[in-house]
Amino acid sequence: MNYKVFLINLDRSTERLEKAAQQLNRLNVPFERIAAVDGSQLTKAEIDAAFDIEQAERRTAYNLTIGEMGCYLSHVECWRRIIAEALDFAIVLEDDLVLDDGFPEAIAEIEQITHTHAWDYIKLANPFKKRPYQTRLSINNFTLVDYPKAPTGTVAQAVSLTGAQALLAHRPPFFRAIDVDLQWEWELGIKVQGLVPYVANVSDAESEIQQMAQRKDLKQRRWTKLKESIKFKLKKASHQ
Repeated sequence: MNYKVFLINLDRSTERLEKAAQQLNRLNVPFERIAAVDGSQLTKAEIDAAFDIEQAERRTAYNLTIGEMGCYLSHVECWRRIIAEALDFAIVLEDDLVLDDGFPEAIAEIEQITHTHAWDYIKLANPFKKRPYQTRLSINNFTLVDYPKAPTGTVAQAVSLTGAQALLAHRPPFFRAIDVDLQWEWELGIKVQGLVPYVANVSDAESEIQQMAQRKDLKQRRWTKLKESIKFKLKKASHQ
């Protein structure tokens, strides 16, 4: 099975890289560092090419922060690498992670799933609001699950070749934060699933994205948020 583990890390975040590398090395998991896109260094032309401001103003509660744009583009680079290297899948990690000892076993289970089942995107963490799920497939010590609504956060996930191809067929440009966009999976042409028990979490340290700009500090379009919430529930129901 041809796969890689990608670790997204900003060039300036050397301490985060060291801590993440220590965890992966302890678990004997080889990885490749992916230089994260620094949102604070994006030019206006790069932002205009990646971020659909018209869609954002029409369909989201706020315009993305530069940190969120950089985060999305960093994951886009991982998807491109999956396709360019013809990988069966990649494990995509962010550097503010805390890994469980079961992480290597989870990778082995994903290999096994890939041999027998088609899949697009598998969440390996649910660090924030806990989301319910339904069992799809039980394999050894893990269970592949479906979500009524996928968890937020993108600290750890598996992305298949077909998943990467579908994602890049639809994004960029983008107008939501990546974790929120993944909840609208039918717009991306993929199915988001999870592998439980989860084998990753986020550290207590404030993320680089949070340091650049706080989502809570942005002006909210509350009526738009309400309309999209209703639309999500109706669309999700029709795609189940």
